[in-house]
Amino acid sequence: MTDLTGQPAIPEPAERVALNTALLANGTETGFLDDQGRPAPWPDDIDQWRPETGDPTTHQPGEQPF
Repeated sequence: MTDLTGQPAIPEPAERVALNTALLANGTETGFLDDQGRPAPWPDDIDQWRPETGDPTTHQPGEQPF
C-alpha cells in the first residue's frame, strides 16, 4: 500500500459532517465536484477509496512517454 506519510488524513465521518457544514456556511470548496461539475461536500464513502495502481509502462528506446 502507498505510504501516506505527510499526506493529510481523511476526516472521520462526524468530522466530515462538521467540515462540510462549515465549508457550506462560508462558501469554501472541498475540492470535490458532483456529476454536474458543481462544488460538492466530502463523499460519505471516502474512507473506502483505494488508489488505483497499474503496471508501469515500458517505452521503446527513443519513444516519447506522451
